[in-house]
Amino acid sequence: MKIKNLRYFAYALLAVAFSACQKEPSTSELNDDYLVYTDYDTSIDFAAFETYFIPDSILVIGSNYEAQYWKDENAQEIIATVIAQMNNSGYTQSFDKEAADLGIQMSYVEEVTYFVGYNNPYWWWYYPYYWAPGYWGDWLGWHYPYSVYYGYTAGSLLVEMVNLDAPQEGSKKLPVIWDSFIGGLLTSNSQVNLQRTIDGIDQAFEQTPIW
Repeated sequence: MKIKNLRYFAYALLAVAFSACQKEPSTSELNDDYLVYTDYDTSIDFAAFETYFIPDSILVIGSNYEAQYWKDENAQEIIATVIAQMNNSGYTQSFDKEAADLGIQMSYVEEVTYFVGYNNPYWWWYYPYYWAPGYWGDWLGWHYPYSVYYGYTAGSLLVEMVNLDAPQEGSKKLPVIWDSFIGGLLTSNSQVNLQRTIDGIDQAFEQTPIW
């Protein structure tokens, strides 16, 4: 795993280890700082992609067994920040999901903790049934081309980029070629939380040396 230019880190988000007890550091003392982590598939030529599709809502991960989506003005401002960063990186937004080269999916952990392991990398793994590969096309599951192991706690935002140009046969898994974790977003002030989220997204793109 690579951690680049972590300007906002109070300490490292994680150690590269595949221990079952590995957890995200506590954010209880991060009064003025938050965490931004990014990783990507180093074998991918990101300049080869031209278009992307992004849904109009953010998936909310909580204790509910059914998918819930965040669509209010704050959510739209967060989504608009990702759109602006993608456009600034040279990509063109497509409103046709099937015609796009890349897909962007965003998830917010509202109240519970989830963990990602190398052998079972997609943190909710169909339970509950949130973002599913079938949303993007005819893929069997998810594939991270890089090793993944970290934890998500309440007040975390996950932004993932999927390669929609990958083979779309039923036996194939959809590659997640870039992802960003932003943690430590929750304070007692909702406007501060929103600004931290926006700043975290900007930092995630800034620290990724692929565009």
